[in-house]
Amino acid sequence: MRKNIFISAFMLFILYGNLYADTFKDSLRAMDMQIIEGDVSYFDFSLKDINGKQVNLKDFEGKVIMLNFWATWCPPCRKEMPSMEVLYNKLKGRNFEMLAVNVQEDAKTVKDFIVKNKYTFPVLVDPKAEAAAKYQARSIPTTYIIDTNGKLAGGFIGAKEWDTDNIIRILTELTK
Repeated sequence: MRKNIFISAFMLFILYGNLYADTFKDSLRAMDMQIIEGDVSYFDFSLKDINGKQVNLKDFEGKVIMLNFWATWCPPCRKEMPSMEVLYNKLKGRNFEMLAVNVQEDAKTVKDFIVKNKYTFPVLVDPKAEAAAKYQARSIPTTYIIDTNGKLAGGFIGAKEWDTDNIIRILTELTK
């Protein structure tokens, strides 16, 4: 009897885990994201933010993470940033983190740009493109979504309007 209960509980765990993964990925599909198939864990990195504080990606484990690679000189990057700011402010305080990783620019240039545009989301500086290389972010902007289990779930290359009602609703649901 105990063995049957254990097997039943295990099967429910497997079923629920698969349903969660399928639901998460279906939600990302609804956002027009490319789905990352398989069980791919995120690639940890440690970078400084624009104020010089060291930040590790693993510090955000257990949250839905939007990881965006960008540059100040990139017109599509600049185009999507106001919508990222709106999304960040709508999801602030939830089980969500946005990290905008600037690629191959110095901290002063990046900080000046962020301050001038009054963006408040976390910005990291990757002057040697080491984190970008781990994520094969060869084009910018490139954005990845990491699920609460630390798995790469989806990605998007190019600019996106991140503040649409649909995207805000989906990401809000995924953070629950």
